Amino acid sequence: MSSTSALKVFVYALDIVCALLALVLISFGIYVVVSYDLNEIGGLSAYAFIYLGAVALVILLWGYLSAWKENVCCTVTFVVFLWLIIATQFAVVFLLIHNEKSVASNLANPLEATWEEELNSPGAMSIYQNWFQCCGRGSPQDYIVNERLPPETCFRNHDKSKAENLIHTGCRVEFENYWLQLLQIFDILGGVLIGIELLISVISIRLCNSIRNDQRRSYF
Repeated sequence: MSSTSALKVFVYALDIVCALLALVLISFGIYVVVSYDLNEIGGLSAYAFIYLGAVALVILLWGYLSAWKENVCCTVTFVVFLWLIIATQFAVVFLLIHNEKSVASNLANPLEATWEEELNSPGAMSIYQNWFQCCGRGSPQDYIVNERLPPETCFRNHDKSKAENLIHTGCRVEFENYWLQLLQIFDILGGVLIGIELLISVISIRLCNSIRNDQRRSYF
C-alpha cells in the first residue's frame, strides 16, 4: 500500500470515530432539549453539545471528500477551516467545563415544577424518589412542613415499618449530581473529539504532501 493510500485509510478511520462521537454529542443535546423544560442556561448548554457535533460532521464530510478526490487545494482549505472550528469548539468545551456546576443546577430546575405538582397531586415526585433514592425537594422535612407524611417512596425498599429506613437525602441535590456527572462525561467526549480532529488535521497535511509528491512523480 502506497503512503498516500495508507494516509487516506487512516483519515477515513479517524473520520468514522469522530462522526460517531459527534452523533453521540448531538443525540445528548437533542435528548436534553426534547425531554426537559429548560431555562436559558440549560437550553444554551444543550445547544452547545449539538453545535459541537454538528460542525464536526459538516467539516469531516468535507475532509472525507477532499481525501477521496485527492485534491490538494480542497484538503488545505479543509485543514484551515478545521483549525478555525477546533478553536470555537475548544472555547465551547472550556465554557461548559468552567460552568459545569451552574449548568447542572439549571438543568435540575424542572424538579422544582415537579415538587410544586407533588404538593397539589401526591405522587408526582415518585419518579425522582424511586430513581435517585431520595426524599422531598431538599429533605423529608419538606413533606412535614406541608403537613404531610413522607410517602413510601421516601423509605428504603418502600418499607415504612422502620423509621431508620427513611431516606434523608433530598432529590434536588441528587438530580444536580446526576446532571453534573453526565456533563463531565460529555465534556470529556467533546475534548476527545477535538483531540482527534487535531490529529486528522496533522495527517491531512501529510496527505497533502504525499499527494503532491505523487503528482510530481507522475510528471516524469
